[in-house]
Amino acid sequence: MKRIFAAGWLVLVLLISGCGASKVPEATPEVRGDYVPVVSVTGEIVPERWATLSAEAGGTVVEVLAEPGDRVSKGAPVVLLDTTDLEIALRVAREEVSAQQALLGRLREGASEEVMARADRENAHQVVQAEIALKAAQQQLARAQAQDPADDIAVAEARVKQIEKQLVQVRAQDPKPEVEAAQIEVERAKIALDDTQNEYNKALDRPWEDQEIRDAWTKQLEQAQLNYRAAQAQLDRANGARRAHGLSLDVLAAQLEEAQAVLAQAAEAREAHLITLEILGSAVRAAQAQLDHLLAWENPYRDDVSEYEIAQAEARLEQAELSVEEIEQRLREATVVAPFDGTVGGVYVRVGEIVSPGQSLVILGDLSTLRVETTDLDEIDVARVALDQRVLVTFDALPERVFAGRVTRISPMAESGTGGVHYTVVIELEESNLALRWGMTAFVDIEVE
Repeated sequence: MKRIFAAGWLVLVLLISGCGASKVPEATPEVRGDYVPVVSVTGEIVPERWATLSAEAGGTVVEVLAEPGDRVSKGAPVVLLDTTDLEIALRVAREEVSAQQALLGRLREGASEEVMARADRENAHQVVQAEIALKAAQQQLARAQAQDPADDIAVAEARVKQIEKQLVQVRAQDPKPEVEAAQIEVERAKIALDDTQNEYNKALDRPWEDQEIRDAWTKQLEQAQLNYRAAQAQLDRANGARRAHGLSLDVLAAQLEEAQAVLAQAAEAREAHLITLEILGSAVRAAQAQLDHLLAWENPYRDDVSEYEIAQAEARLEQAELSVEEIEQRLREATVVAPFDGTVGGVYVRVGEIVSPGQSLVILGDLSTLRVETTDLDEIDVARVALDQRVLVTFDALPERVFAGRVTRISPMAESGTGGVHYTVVIELEESNLALRWGMTAFVDIEVE
């Protein structure tokens, strides 16, 4: 919202006229004052220094060490990710470094008969272990193949079809026609009862007639009452049958829903089983390849060591050491730390969540220096704004205070918004106030003369 305040001219003319009276001379008021044009925009309070913290590598959150409002020091951990797999990988990588160091040392020193025999024994032991691993992988694959859930799918499909067939049969047995017929019979019996009651009443009003006539109407009335009660009972039975029919439909619908859920679970189990078979098959192929590699192994200590072999061993050692350094770096990245002293503004993650690389976890700001950044300065008004212009700022939270400031930075590039493009202008306040909070809305008047 833009407001331009100016003091303008004010002219007041008093005209008094009357029949037969003299004319009062015009009075011109004194013109005073000049004006200071301003551009009025809105903004928000932000720290001069703030950052959104994220993890360079993804993982599972095991601990959140900060809450909104906490003060943290530079380097303090705020979020910890699970490092179990990385720690295992680091141990393996360090063992590989040790093995490559030992191999390089033996190559440089040359191999004795004892060293060659030890290498043969180690290879033979590895062959036995590889054979055991291959057999175990083959057995796992065989057990998984024997547990094919295809039969469960067939059973579930048959159950669904059976219930659907029952639903069709029950729907075809809708007792609605019987209920309607019974209602008609009740209405007929009621009409007959009313007619008979009227005739009976008339007979009572004619005492001169024979008693036999009145007795006959009495019997007819009793019969009409019996007929009405019988029709009502038939209607009650029909309504009961209709309610039972509706209940049967509800039960079958629930059974169908349950059967369909079982079928879906069986289908999911089938897909998981196929994935498991693929994984186990890959494990079998990998175990077979490892065994073939060990069987084809030739003891390198029986040959003369060349400079090329030593260079290869050195390269393998360097690669193993690089792997250790890489895993150690990933372990450090699993701990998200504060890059500077500040206050936690928000925490967007909980223990147990799996986060992606670069996902926002914590927002941190240095609240010792707050400033105002505009949010809706458009491309027309930004042309009138210059560095070091005087600014007056107010806040709804502090209606009695007006803060003075200066324009210290103007964004060179526009940002898109719902109302078009806008430019960000940074305003440094001349005084601080403990009541100001990060994110407060500010109302900014920039003097643009």
